[in-house]
Amino acid sequence: MTISKEPRHATLELVGAGMKPLSIDEATFAQLRPEFHVEDISMLMPSMRGTGVKVAGLLDLATFESNADHVTFFSHDGQYSASLTLDQAKNYGIVVYQLDGESLPSDKGGPFRLVTPGLGDLCANVKNVGLIEVTAGPGTDTRPEERSC
Repeated sequence: MTISKEPRHATLELVGAGMKPLSIDEATFAQLRPEFHVEDISMLMPSMRGTGVKVAGLLDLATFESNADHVTFFSHDGQYSASLTLDQAKNYGIVVYQLDGESLPSDKGGPFRLVTPGLGDLCANVKNVGLIEVTAGPGTDTRPEERSC
């Protein structure tokens, strides 16, 4: 899967499972309920710095089919993806989008970076996320079988 070139205005697409596609940006993150905000990711993942939102908050924006049970996160270039169960995505997924009050730079995995503190699989972290796809059954997963990321 190839995703279009990096946009001038960073957006994250949320698609799949019979839902109307959503284009999400930092302004959308600001509208999420406070319980979905992670002001300091280092409190959950000491090796990371930044501000993020829980994937559960993003999924809360959409209405998808009841048989949807997986969420796949694709890097913007389509070269890397991680497919998580819906529960894993909701319980562990955080999209980091800011560092020191500015948009997350590309050298830090921005503009949007999935981290999964507590999941126990660093290979599930995806830099430069451009697309989130909700599906019934696992999606495309390019993580190595031997998860030693």
